[in-house]
Amino acid sequence: MCPVPLKSNNSLAEWMSLFEDSVSLSALSIPGTHNSAAHHLSFPSVRCQRASIKKQLDNGIRFLDLRLSKPYTTFCTSFGNDLQVVHGAFPVALLHPVKLSRVLSIVFEFLSAHPRETIIVSLKNEGPFSWAPNELSAMLWDGYIQQAQHKWFLEPRIPQLGEARGKAILFRRFGCPDDKRDTFGLPATSWRYNTTGEDTVNGQLLAVQDFCELPTSYAIKEKALYVELHMMRASQMSSNTLFVNFTTASNFWNPYCWPKDVAKAVRSGIDDALKKTKGRCGILIMDFPDNDNWVIVQNVVARNNILSRNASDV
Repeated sequence: MCPVPLKSNNSLAEWMSLFEDSVSLSALSIPGTHNSAAHHLSFPSVRCQRASIKKQLDNGIRFLDLRLSKPYTTFCTSFGNDLQVVHGAFPVALLHPVKLSRVLSIVFEFLSAHPRETIIVSLKNEGPFSWAPNELSAMLWDGYIQQAQHKWFLEPRIPQLGEARGKAILFRRFGCPDDKRDTFGLPATSWRYNTTGEDTVNGQLLAVQDFCELPTSYAIKEKALYVELHMMRASQMSSNTLFVNFTTASNFWNPYCWPKDVAKAVRSGIDDALKKTKGRCGILIMDFPDNDNWVIVQNVVARNNILSRNASDV
């Protein structure tokens, strides 16, 4: 099939609608963002995005990475039981706290307006506070999921598109009680820290590259190589495995290794890998993908052309 041209970025708002319900999520090339809510005014070592969550979704992003903390009570007296979105030990916004409930409302508003799309939502505990075993899972279930189960795909497997349309797919990066593992999302808790991508997770369910800690700026080239190699693996290996490829890395203490500079440095490697390989590239998780008017997102989505059920619809 000839490549499907995207007439404008408006086409990216509903790019999943082109595919049959029977297509597995793992067969797709999916653009995503790292620390997706870190688009507010913040320290340059913390900020990872320019575009808001809504703009990301409107422009084709379908994997959101959210890191969660208990509220920073000094500043968040109105939070109640809400969770705060953070990047490591820092809030994602200097001037106001960002509530998980607000971010999820944006996700579900988008899905209501675009019911043939689905969004993978990765949730993970971070922040400066300690967590008791299963504390985060209890807070998420009681406060965000239990009363809205119809809005989530919560089975511990990779769904077909038809099963997940109009829903958020929970990508669970936190522990949960044994009796909830069948109803608490895709388990994604066990990859090695700083993994370069050679290992699979939970059998063959996931294959993850997340070389995230740069010892020096010279390691950025090494990071770019790991990204390219993982894209090549995704194009060659079984489509039953969901390939997750973080193009991001940093060193908090080195300004040459902060998100904006790393994103620029690895971009050429991503572009080269897209030219060298054919077929899917998995989930490509990026900082600042709005550079060059979202061209990188368009190029990732275009890798799905062979799966398009009707090119004339675009």
